[in-house]
Amino acid sequence: MTRDVTKSIAEKLVKFCQDDDTETCLNELYHPDAISVEAMTMPGADSAETKGLEAIRAKHEWWNNAFEVHDSKAQGPFLHSEDRFGVIFWYDASHKETGDRESMTELGIYTVENGQITREEFFYSP
Repeated sequence: MTRDVTKSIAEKLVKFCQDDDTETCLNELYHPDAISVEAMTMPGADSAETKGLEAIRAKHEWWNNAFEVHDSKAQGPFLHSEDRFGVIFWYDASHKETGDRESMTELGIYTVENGQITREEFFYSP
């Protein structure tokens, strides 16, 4: 694999995020056995690690059900090597249950193998 392949996938991911097109992003860019790792174990989860595309879809569904996003931005991509890149995400969102509104920033680090995202890791302040 070349850096150009990773760059192309990274640019597509950022564009899909900017267009709020999660479904197409997951369908086109992610490997079926992809792994997603949060900075901590989320409420109701057994682990910070989510395995498989369907479980990652469920994570996105949870987010959409739990938060109202007022604004969001995806900055990057920032290439690291032939198989990794990072994206900085910013969200202005309200928790639907409490109405609490907050600004959130996180760093996503992605690994690409054979032209698909196989791992994503998120870094943020709890």
